[in-house]
Amino acid sequence: MMGVRFIVMTLLVFVAGGWARVFRDVRALPWTAQAAVYFATGLVTLPVEMMVMTVVGVRWSVLALLALPVAGLLGCWVVERRALSPLNGSRRDESRRAESPPLHYVGLLALIVFASTVLSAAATSGDFVFFWGTKGQHFGQVRMLDAAFLRDPAHNVMHPDYPPLVPLYYAWTMLGSGELDWFGAMASAILFLALASAAVSGFVRDARFTALFASMFALLFIRNSVAGNAEPALLFFEVLALAALLAKNDVVAAIALSGVALTKIEGGVFVLIVVALLWRRKLAAVPLIVLALWLLFAKTNGLLDAYVPNSELSSQYVIPALLQLMREMSFGLWYAPWIAIALMMIGGRMRNAIPYLIATLAFLGFMVVIYARAGAHMEWSAQRVLMTPLAIFFSAATFSMRAADCPSPDRRPGR
Repeated sequence: MMGVRFIVMTLLVFVAGGWARVFRDVRALPWTAQAAVYFATGLVTLPVEMMVMTVVGVRWSVLALLALPVAGLLGCWVVERRALSPLNGSRRDESRRAESPPLHYVGLLALIVFASTVLSAAATSGDFVFFWGTKGQHFGQVRMLDAAFLRDPAHNVMHPDYPPLVPLYYAWTMLGSGELDWFGAMASAILFLALASAAVSGFVRDARFTALFASMFALLFIRNSVAGNAEPALLFFEVLALAALLAKNDVVAAIALSGVALTKIEGGVFVLIVVALLWRRKLAAVPLIVLALWLLFAKTNGLLDAYVPNSELSSQYVIPALLQLMREMSFGLWYAPWIAIALMMIGGRMRNAIPYLIATLAFLGFMVVIYARAGAHMEWSAQRVLMTPLAIFFSAATFSMRAADCPSPDRRPGR
């Protein structure tokens, strides 16, 4: 069963992200959204600190990693106590759709089913053992992001240049101990999906979308056996970023997209697509800088092999890859997830969702290019990767409905 250390160290991630309260747009959010933001902020802050300490040659410790985040949190409390208003004049958005308790129960039931499946160890895969968990345990034991360990040819199966956020989270949870809580790491998928659902609830503020999201991705997580892998964390950051864009919360979007960039290779593509098509703000530079710094670290330490396909891309594989990708998009469910989201768009303003639809197609196009080569093994990974364009498509529906509810002409991406 999950150990106390893993639970306590995971709760401290919220503490490490509490400094986000310095932003009044965060303080004005509903508590569900705030919980997601604090965890996302902590889960970006700690790995960034761990990488910086690795570069300067300082081994990790709990106190060293928490010093700055806790100081920032205490500073926020001092500022709030001295302020005339904790919200500093900001107001919560009261123009929300009436909530439907029965639909909340649907989402809660989906999370319970997913949790029971994960806790029975029926929703994980070999990837968790082969590299996500193994890298996390090694990093935690040496208290460094060990580039020499990753460069070892014997460890090539661990994908040395995969962004390190998830293994660093696992390493964080075992500081002071010699072994990873493997059961806890696997069960963290429950927390990621719950917080992603909380982000949808807090930002979108429509119980229909919360119920659909929780039910749909709980099923896809189970079908694709992702517990312990990076997909739950990636989806959490992606959904939080997209929900923040819906609410025009640039600070949260920058934090979440930074997490996306540090979680998986395709996360970097997601960041580039979002910045190019959906979000043209000054803070968009933040996740781009984070992505560039990770690539620089990987390049400097000779860890860029996976960013270049092992086999040559070829135009002769484009059409076969496209056709197979279209089959994989069914998720073995007769395309039900895509159809359900499309149905949610009925009654919305489709024109306002066009940028998100284009972003969805752009990511699908990226997948076709990547798989257009010999030995791509799309059947092994495509359905997991497809959850990212599905999340963008889901955001297209939420933006369409929000635009219908609030038909202000300035509610457009990047404005």
